[in-house]
Amino acid sequence: MKKISVLTSLLCIGLFFTIASISSCVHDACVARNIQCQNNGTCRDGNCLCPNGFEGDSCQFKVNEKFAYNYKCIRTGFIDDTIPDDNDDTLRVFTENDKFGILFYSIRDSEYYRVKATVNDNFVTIPSQDVTFKADSANIYNVNVSGSGSLVGDILTLTVNNKWFDNNLQKDRHSKFTYAGSKYKKN
Repeated sequence: MKKISVLTSLLCIGLFFTIASISSCVHDACVARNIQCQNNGTCRDGNCLCPNGFEGDSCQFKVNEKFAYNYKCIRTGFIDDTIPDDNDDTLRVFTENDKFGILFYSIRDSEYYRVKATVNDNFVTIPSQDVTFKADSANIYNVNVSGSGSLVGDILTLTVNNKWFDNNLQKDRHSKFTYAGSKYKKN
């Protein structure tokens, strides 16, 4: 009888520890689903937390890559408070080597100037910069460019401010254009 009670006690103790160890197991979704985060991302609760400058399920994309398209645009704006009559345009956006930089230009104005910008998530910042604007072989201007914009889904909106001195008119000039367009071709 003593043997049965010792065996029963040992069985109960063993069962208790088995149940306790099984119930205390913590499920790690990252291990269970074999999550592999790229670009130094870290997995938490089955999802990759991406470092600054990367995005995607596995942190596989640089944040600027989603901007690298041609966009069919409507261009609205003014030059010295006068509205030009040309409003259709195409913007070409390319990625720079870093994960935040983009380069863009208007197909219409591609011979004139190219603008550098930076992205943060879906927002674009065009820092103040001087670019050379070539209107024709006789008229070359140094233009100060700045602006901002955003990408929502496939729709890019950019507002570009320009300031320059017109040698022919001997006066300061300015323009502001907003481009709104949708992606149509990957660069």
